[in-house]
Amino acid sequence: MELEELKGKIIKGAGISEGELDEKIEEKVIELSGLVSEEGAAYIVAKELGLDLIEKRDLSLKIKNILPGLKAIDVVGKILSLSEMREFKKGDRSGKVRNIMIGDETGSVRVVFWNDLVRFLEKFNEGDVVKIGRGFTKANSFGMPEIHMGNTSTIEKVDIKIEAAEASRPFSSGTMAGAMKGERKPLEKAKENDFLETKALIVSTFESEYLTCPLCDGKLEEEGGEYICPKDGKVEQKKNLIVKGFIDDGTIALRFVAFREVAEKIKKEKLLGKEVTLTGRIKKNDYFGNLELLANQVNELDLESEIEKLL
Repeated sequence: MELEELKGKIIKGAGISEGELDEKIEEKVIELSGLVSEEGAAYIVAKELGLDLIEKRDLSLKIKNILPGLKAIDVVGKILSLSEMREFKKGDRSGKVRNIMIGDETGSVRVVFWNDLVRFLEKFNEGDVVKIGRGFTKANSFGMPEIHMGNTSTIEKVDIKIEAAEASRPFSSGTMAGAMKGERKPLEKAKENDFLETKALIVSTFESEYLTCPLCDGKLEEEGGEYICPKDGKVEQKKNLIVKGFIDDGTIALRFVAFREVAEKIKKEKLLGKEVTLTGRIKKNDYFGNLELLANQVNELDLESEIEKLL
């Protein structure tokens, strides 16, 4: 279907103006950092508006391209693991939760099923290739995306062969690195949710650790000297490095946070005091209320590459 024909069907089916539709398509292209064409973005917008205009074509996202905050996405992946169902109670609230890890050739991501939706998983096993329909994404405790299932979401087995990525683990700052290229932008012009690249000097660093579950990679809670995973119960702790600090690109100094592989690289390559290129998403620190860069890629400055960009 040609773009103009597609737009016409959306305008008629959703009852919106051409200007409103064009704005939604442009926002979707920007949201996905140019990973889809205008036509692809139009199909996604149509689906979010409740219109199914897909003509037997696969518009599933690759896992490496999944970002927090997406709605009604389709993803195909092999089930790498299934957690046990866990019942929980917090105050006067109680419920059930179960999750699976799915992977494709680009990475892996957790899919979370809450309460009555855990029944969806009764007929699936590790190794099955499934298609998740109309899932939505949220950032986990570390700012990385995971898929959540809603009342209109679906999961079905598909007859597709998938070779999952060798590093079968939750989507992290390391697996996300290199998945997208950020726009080079001065830090003084950075806005919340921007995905950007910056050339800056690392002027300070502070190292700390956080503990995660070795099974699901979720954050652990300490209870009576033991470490408890909300999903997997009592487990051995897994230590992960965090490097926090400030970078300065000559316009402003901005706080940055790096986890795991990116943090290890900053420490191992002794990048403190060096000029680097960092890629990541700008987010607001909930405690301080200031913007900070959640780094998912860092490299020591390549002068030859920088010169080529100026030519």
